[in-house]
Amino acid sequence: MRTLTYHDVAPRSERDAVGFPGPLAARYKLEPRDFEAHLDALRESGVRVGADDASAGVALSFDDGGASGLRVAEALERRGWRGLFFITTSRMDTPGFLSRAEVRELARRGHVVGSHSHSHPTYMGRLSREELDREWVHSRGELAEVLSSPPPIAAVPGGFVSAEVIRSAAAAGYEALFTSEPTARAQQRELLVRGRFTIWSTTPARVAAAYARGAPLAVGRLWLEWNAKKLAKSVSADAYQSLRRVRARL
Repeated sequence: MRTLTYHDVAPRSERDAVGFPGPLAARYKLEPRDFEAHLDALRESGVRVGADDASAGVALSFDDGGASGLRVAEALERRGWRGLFFITTSRMDTPGFLSRAEVRELARRGHVVGSHSHSHPTYMGRLSREELDREWVHSRGELAEVLSSPPPIAAVPGGFVSAEVIRSAAAAGYEALFTSEPTARAQQRELLVRGRFTIWSTTPARVAAAYARGAPLAVGRLWLEWNAKKLAKSVSADAYQSLRRVRARL
């Protein structure tokens, strides 16, 4: 199964009021009409959409836990679909993000809720093991209180993964960890590690559908971009982050 990664869905005028503010976060947020176009293109592609259905060809995940979550859920439900919602637990009940009651509502309506860490570190792979354990354990505990049971899945914020990030997530009790590597191949390590295909605010609906189908050209291009970014982060994460800020303002 392939998994596409979305974030918030909000009109341009409301982007800073939904989810994380600022130009970097805005690069991941879709206009509502564009999101609807993506969903229509996915339906027309013929690929079956599901959240935890092994027979599905593609899953749709939504990172951060921004306030557009219920709007997103309604759009999915109109098509008979459910999604994966990864929640930054320190942001629950804060402006721009889902409340605990809304996170509980997502689960009640059949969507799958997982952790996106507690505080959303920019580069989780640079944290110490103690810091990693605190992120995963605290987040899982918070969601266990909200959902009445601990979530089995998590997604790494920022896409900066290390072997220690994976080991820490497994030790915290998660069964599957989603990364930002654009691959449909799952790896069984200390837990199941699954990649995802990132959707940007500028990603056309036809390209999202191509990712869902596994179209070689679209998938190969994203894989090359991701690996170039991975190399840049490994050379100098701070320099890479500065470059992202400059590009986001252009």
